[in-house]
Amino acid sequence: MRRSLTLRRRFLILVGVPLIVLLLAETAVSYGIGVNTANQVFDSWLLDSAQSIAQEVRVRDGKLDFVADGEVLEVFAWDELDDTYFQVLTPDGQVVAGTLALPMAAGIERLRQGPLFENVRLDGRPGRSVTIVRSPGTAGEFVVQVAETLNKRGSMTGQVLFIVVVKKALMLAVALFALGWAIDRGLSPLRKLMGEIGQRSARDLSPIALEDAPPELQGLVDTMNGLLARLERSITAHEQFIGNIAHQIRTPLAGIKLQAQLAMRDAAAGPVHESLAQIERAADHMNHVNSQLLKLARAEIAFDRGPAQAPSDLVRIVRACCEELAPRAIGRDIDLSFESAMPAIPLAGDPVLLTEMIKNLIDNSIIYGSAGGHIWVRLGEHAGQVQLSVEDDGPGISPEHWPQIFDRFFRPPNSPGEGCGLGLPIVREIARAHGADIRLEARAAGGGTRFVIDFPDAMRGRAA
Repeated sequence: MRRSLTLRRRFLILVGVPLIVLLLAETAVSYGIGVNTANQVFDSWLLDSAQSIAQEVRVRDGKLDFVADGEVLEVFAWDELDDTYFQVLTPDGQVVAGTLALPMAAGIERLRQGPLFENVRLDGRPGRSVTIVRSPGTAGEFVVQVAETLNKRGSMTGQVLFIVVVKKALMLAVALFALGWAIDRGLSPLRKLMGEIGQRSARDLSPIALEDAPPELQGLVDTMNGLLARLERSITAHEQFIGNIAHQIRTPLAGIKLQAQLAMRDAAAGPVHESLAQIERAADHMNHVNSQLLKLARAEIAFDRGPAQAPSDLVRIVRACCEELAPRAIGRDIDLSFESAMPAIPLAGDPVLLTEMIKNLIDNSIIYGSAGGHIWVRLGEHAGQVQLSVEDDGPGISPEHWPQIFDRFFRPPNSPGEGCGLGLPIVREIARAHGADIRLEARAAGGGTRFVIDFPDAMRGRAA
């Protein structure tokens, strides 16, 4: 899957690439200007050399005479890097003196207009020459041509290139650093918004507060707040709808059951009486399913928006559930015991939902456990977490059905009773709503079932 670029990289590319192109173009322009300036300086020196040679030419008896001595020529030719050449010519191209073997650069008419600079070859090497005319239009007119190799120019060009490249590279590095810093500063409100959202619980639907957000983000914040408000209204409407439906179903079911009971009083034993009894049982079952669906819906809503955060004592809630269900356990000759390693366990949650969860687990053990058996309810600490376990020594659940045991409406084959398969899904949703994990484990000895719930948040509450 293609990975999209971060906003920071997008901004760096969108701004940095044109900046790099601009600096490269500016580098090329600066280099060209530097090289041209250097060439002008060297051409000026070359012209000075030609003028110096011209001062050593005399006209005697209508003839050109080069009068420079050896020391002058030695000074003229001295150069650590380049070889320098010259020649003195008559207007018709006759060589009077010099060490340069080049034809005259141009016709005399062109040379009379001013110095002529040219790129030439000197013994197979690149060079630069200048040609000037002295005493133009007179009998003593002559031409001076001076040339030199380009070693100094190449060295100077390399230095110019190095300076320009280093300067522009430093400018680019500083510009990209400043650009990255500016982008980071510009994205800080977005990071703040991300942090604001990231720290929220998945159940927190309150509006996002970001008063100092720039106008570009304010619209996003307003849109998200609008979405959160719509989700809040949707969940509230869902909750009200479920409550209304449950109430509307419960009322006619109660009426059907009552009418069946009244009819059974007047009906003699027989098929009609049995049919009325079946109607009563069906009404009871439908009423149980309706109640379980309502509990499941409330558990799901609690998971979506979070349970009521009332201070509760888990030990007290579990003990109360055991005391309430003890008569049912005694009715099946089941020994129901409760143990707690701690006198109290503070827990922020919904006491009604926690009670429903614990009663469901204990009630399942009473219904599906063995008559004359045992049920152990224990509270303790395990691996830094508060742990609740409900264990029985009944026939248990086949391991092949464990992956489906928390699925809605699933009941293992040949299960006793008239359950609807919603008790354990309700338990799981309530546990998840309180940040707890529930699992089914094998008993250490014998058959039966053992459900374990871990409350990590409870230990944090105790530490606080």
